[in-house]
Amino acid sequence: MSEISDFAFIVEGKKIHVHKNLLIFGSDVLKNLFLGDWKDSCQKEQIVEDHSYDAFYAFLKYFYTDEVDFTPELALDVYAVAHFYLVTDLMDECEKILQSGMTVQNVAAVYEKANWLGAKDLCEFCFKFCKENMDDVVDSFESEDCKREFFLEVFRWVANRKKN
Repeated sequence: MSEISDFAFIVEGKKIHVHKNLLIFGSDVLKNLFLGDWKDSCQKEQIVEDHSYDAFYAFLKYFYTDEVDFTPELALDVYAVAHFYLVTDLMDECEKILQSGMTVQNVAAVYEKANWLGAKDLCEFCFKFCKENMDDVVDSFESEDCKREFFLEVFRWVANRKKN
């Protein structure tokens, strides 16, 4: 595919060859990158440092296949890439995968990243999941600061819902 592509992303030292024309239709951020007036629009490659190879590859594969075929573990990272490039359809698909793969073990990590990315619906889902699985959540309560803070937020959320 490198013979017919016109751009490459370099992620974790590996090249992913792409076609600009395809990507500009799915993301205004990529459209601005490729068609903008800045020096990046003339480049043939760009190094991506903030995302893993697997997440970025899955993100780009979505443009070509319109399919999501990755695990809930990868979905959180793909969501972050889709959020950065403002690909809302893929963000929605990632949310579905995350919701279907939600566990007591991963709910705190999902919430932490969702909160950081401003994914309010996903944060709300995490709270509801914890409410519905309260016994298991309390049993899994660990001393990790991020989990402790998250579970305190869940308890506050539940308490506020009962007041209303």
